[in-house]
Amino acid sequence: MNCRSCNTLINYNYVSDCPQCGCAVERDELPKLDASAVAPEQRGWFHYLTRILYVLSASVVGMISGAVVLYFSAAGIYLALASPEPYSGAHCGRGMALAMLSILAGGFLGTVGGTAFSIKHPIRSLEKSYIACEAGVSIKPGAQAPGS
Repeated sequence: MNCRSCNTLINYNYVSDCPQCGCAVERDELPKLDASAVAPEQRGWFHYLTRILYVLSASVVGMISGAVVLYFSAAGIYLALASPEPYSGAHCGRGMALAMLSILAGGFLGTVGGTAFSIKHPIRSLEKSYIACEAGVSIKPGAQAPGS
């Protein structure tokens, strides 16, 4: 939009006065936002189902891998720091408690990490295939575009 007095181009997203002449803009002079331009995309149930399955599978994979990594890390540290005793008893119970705690903590941290990863990095190929299907375009390699 241009200034009404000096015709300078002004981006009203950041300033409300003209930087050249200092003329203030009235409220009714600001450009109106077109509601149809920012309408959310219509997506089908298949898109949401694949997203949910992706998040759930990433959280399960994160849970299992986190539990395994933390279990073996805790076991290695425990064996390196604790002196082995010739008889089982409190030493065995302490090791078992530490193993179970590391499995639970690793599962929790892996679930949180897997879920955060899957939300932060969505599957882009699903969005491309959805957009292509809506437009009626084939995305298979070597496929001819419609009308050619």
